[in-house]
Amino acid sequence: MEVLFNEGSGRSLNDALSLFFSSIHDLATNARGLPERVDLISKAEHLASTFNQTGNQLFTIQRNIDATIETEVAEINTLTTQIGKLNESIHANEPTSQYKANDLRDNRDRLVKELSKKIDIQLVQESDNQISLTLKDGTALVLKDQVFDLSTSINANNESFNDVYIDTGSTTKNITSTIKGGELRGYLDMRDTEVESILDKTNILSGSFIQEFNSIHREGFGIDGSSGLDFFTPLDVTVDHDADNTGTAVVSMTNASPTTVSVDEFEIAFTGTNAFTLNNLTTNASSGTFTFNRGGTFNIKDGFAVTISGTAISGDKVTFSVSEDAASLMSVSSTITADGQKIAAGTTTNGDGANALLMADLQNTLSFNSVTWSGSGSGSYTFDEYYNAVVSTIGIGSFSAQATLRQQEGIMLQLNSRRESISGVSIDEEMIKMIKFQQAYNASARMISVVDEMLDALNRM
Repeated sequence: MEVLFNEGSGRSLNDALSLFFSSIHDLATNARGLPERVDLISKAEHLASTFNQTGNQLFTIQRNIDATIETEVAEINTLTTQIGKLNESIHANEPTSQYKANDLRDNRDRLVKELSKKIDIQLVQESDNQISLTLKDGTALVLKDQVFDLSTSINANNESFNDVYIDTGSTTKNITSTIKGGELRGYLDMRDTEVESILDKTNILSGSFIQEFNSIHREGFGIDGSSGLDFFTPLDVTVDHDADNTGTAVVSMTNASPTTVSVDEFEIAFTGTNAFTLNNLTTNASSGTFTFNRGGTFNIKDGFAVTISGTAISGDKVTFSVSEDAASLMSVSSTITADGQKIAAGTTTNGDGANALLMADLQNTLSFNSVTWSGSGSGSYTFDEYYNAVVSTIGIGSFSAQATLRQQEGIMLQLNSRRESISGVSIDEEMIKMIKFQQAYNASARMISVVDEMLDALNRM
């Protein structure tokens, strides 16, 4: 992610924004200039393209991590299968407690060590010299020679990414939230939390910018007398029905107020066949309770027009937002790209440039409530502050991850040293023992030689 937001690359989102706002200032200086209008369209398309690439690449990162999770699960299954077979071999080759299959035990210990890097496990030493491995909540991965395989399956409520399941023999159990450590947990958190958070904030940045810029542009006039036009393609509403819904309700929605609609994510939580609670998932606040007649269209808070058909069941949920995929879908209105004269740079048809200045001021006046950023708190961020906060979050997260890695590597080094001091082999100690054995052998050989000479002497007498 650092590469996507690299401020020194000359191709970052911040660079595209700076070029765009600079072009608007140029237009404000010469509002009737066609070259300035062509340049603004070019810079706007470059900005939209940069948002597109950023959003798409962040999603690609998530997809790549998702593929890595599938690989991790396959490798975990390979390790648990081998451990189960070694359990069986150790049990078969150790008929009495006096004999230890040390080679098999060492190999099993090595595999357990590899497995512990990939997923958090607890080891139970069984009385028959076999071991069992479980997750922290007691879910069994290996019970002596019995192995329970992991698998992945698409979660329709999570961008069609994979959840992790375990086959318990009688059922298949979702253990995605049960996994608390190891590489697998790290990949899950990176996909669903770290990258998702940056993608959400990038979408909010794009969505808010589109909405506010269009709002000002609609109030101005082009040099051809046009007015009330959007500069960027207006935001559409994305509606997601929960995959676990049991009713047949279908919710369709339109953006009834393109310049004022909220960019937050909302949830309709049905409380009956004709009632629901509207929750703002971004701010964690309730937006009220509504009743409805099926098939009719009605407006709800924050500029959304809703139509509900089918039968809702209490507990069913539907989420919606205009900012979902806003970065990936951002584009300049085809009306503007077809005719630069329609860019509303003036507050009158004379092309005074005053409206262009208002649009340029968004760089410093567009604000984001801090709740949008962190889910709590008060106050607001300006456009630049919000973007810089996104970049800072990535940098701080990267630094923190590297610091944590160094700390954990230090702890692992200490633990390995302690383990080796107990169960490992000391080369110096073994060398001393070898010298002792060598000296004992030499002494024994000398004694045998002397006895042999004495026996020869006796035989000659």
